[in-house]
Amino acid sequence: MAEPERLFSVEQANHLLPALTEVLERIRAQLGLATDPAVSGRLRSRAGHNGGGPEASQMLGAGRRLERQLAFLDRHGVLLRDPQEGLVDFPSRLRGEPVFLCWRLGEPEVGFWHPRDRGFSDRRPL
Repeated sequence: MAEPERLFSVEQANHLLPALTEVLERIRAQLGLATDPAVSGRLRSRAGHNGGGPEASQMLGAGRRLERQLAFLDRHGVLLRDPQEGLVDFPSRLRGEPVFLCWRLGEPEVGFWHPRDRGFSDRRPL
């Protein structure tokens, strides 16, 4: 049986922002390390030789740290929409309708929402 979706009030979403800010900053950093095209190219050129050495270990470590940060979002019911922008949605209800509260890294608080079938470009002030 699936768990019921967690619904956030604006206050609950805002309460989570300090921890969420740290997690999103870590995700951006680890994503860069885990997907660095220069490192990937060097690793491909070494395939079959020494297993990638320290660069492969660094990339794998970044991938594991990224998984832990994503697990935090999953545990809290926060939906990551754009890791580079730090854009997330919080499932919620507004005037009885299912919506997403919308927040982007750097904003002081959750101040926007959008319908569930729309995205960032359709967000509206609370």
